[in-house]
Amino acid sequence: MNIPNILTIARLCMVPAFVFCYVKGSDGTMAGGVYFAAGLFVLAALTDILDGYIARKYNQITDFGKLADPLADKMMQIAAIACLAVYGRIALWIFCVFLAKEILMIFGASRLLKRFKFVVYSEWSGKIATVILFVCIVAIMVFDGISQKTASIMMCVCVFFTLIALFNYYKMYVKVKESRLQKQRENN
Repeated sequence: MNIPNILTIARLCMVPAFVFCYVKGSDGTMAGGVYFAAGLFVLAALTDILDGYIARKYNQITDFGKLADPLADKMMQIAAIACLAVYGRIALWIFCVFLAKEILMIFGASRLLKRFKFVVYSEWSGKIATVILFVCIVAIMVFDGISQKTASIMMCVCVFFTLIALFNYYKMYVKVKESRLQKQRENN
């Protein structure tokens, strides 16, 4: 177990803590709970950056990290979007779009891993979508004055970039699948 993997596990543990703080803050039983949740969300993002940096710089990239790191990120993002939707900060359909996208990504990535031993890697459009999503989620959580309509418009921008990323990951899926199938045909 190396430091990047420990940071990833810590990020996974932050997800239920985030949900707890957000829910307790939103229902009024914990003063500042939403702000604590926003702090955990930011901390999770910082540990994501840190574990990626350490893993690459010190050559500590592991198969566990390749799978668990994006899982931790997606769990935190989905938890945040779900909390925003359930408590009326954004439209519910936005959560549904993000959830559907993540299910498609998990399905496609698991097929590539199982069938071709290929681990899907992060690419530029996914990183851009993640940064925009991060900024919007934090802003919506921290600034109570943002109306549901404005917050939903902000999240629509995130949806747009997320769909671009999904399209690019789909192209990656098709390219990897075709190249691996071609190699299998050549080897037979």
